[in-house]
Amino acid sequence: MGGALVRGRDALRRQAWGDAYAQFAAAELDDALEPADLEGAALAAYLTGRDDESESLWVRAHRAWLDGADLRRAARCAFWLGLPLLLKGEAARGGGWLARGTRLLDQPGSDCAEIGLLLVPVGLRALRRGDPASALETFGQVEEIGERLGDPDVLAFGRLGRGQALIALEEVPQGVSLLDEAMVAVTTDDVSPIATGLVYCAVLLACRDTFDLARADEWTAALSHWCDSQQDLVPFRGECLVHRAERSVANGQRR
Repeated sequence: MGGALVRGRDALRRQAWGDAYAQFAAAELDDALEPADLEGAALAAYLTGRDDESESLWVRAHRAWLDGADLRRAARCAFWLGLPLLLKGEAARGGGWLARGTRLLDQPGSDCAEIGLLLVPVGLRALRRGDPASALETFGQVEEIGERLGDPDVLAFGRLGRGQALIALEEVPQGVSLLDEAMVAVTTDDVSPIATGLVYCAVLLACRDTFDLARADEWTAALSHWCDSQQDLVPFRGECLVHRAERSVANGQRR
């Protein structure tokens, strides 16, 4: 096994994302990366702001798992391809990848955590079309799958979504309690880095929308600490980054 590949895997374990990406890129010059290494390189690319490279690597990992007849891992790659596209507003491409992942698992007796992941966009669409009751039911299924199968990402997404749906149904205290549960999960480092960032950002936006400034300050500080602990992490972009800046300015003005 090449030295660059070993160093890339080690950098991934240390969450040194820039080093991991560089080492995997170097390893590919001498060795064919295994599917799990392609996933690691895709993760490192995403977290260092290389979105196009990340997408290409997730596609390659997806195909490699398909070639090995591992439909579950191929479906998980499809999820990580589809969800970021969906969140960026690329509904057609994102929806296509999510539909592919769902189709791969659409067989009798299939029971895996990836089914829960692929229900997450279904719940998000329900929220966006103004149907929080349907979203609550869907995210309840997500949470149940995550809890039953012990998948931290699925469980965190399920609790986050249920919290968002309850807030939309004007059951704010219950919704906020679930958001706090989701946040506790991401602060224990059990949740994957991309899911962690997405949960942080969603909770901060929910705090803003419910005018819960004290909770926003607390979770903004937690997010900043998490970002600082990730080597070479490109801060989460868009509304989340703007909201962090808003809270930092507000805190400075109060002082």
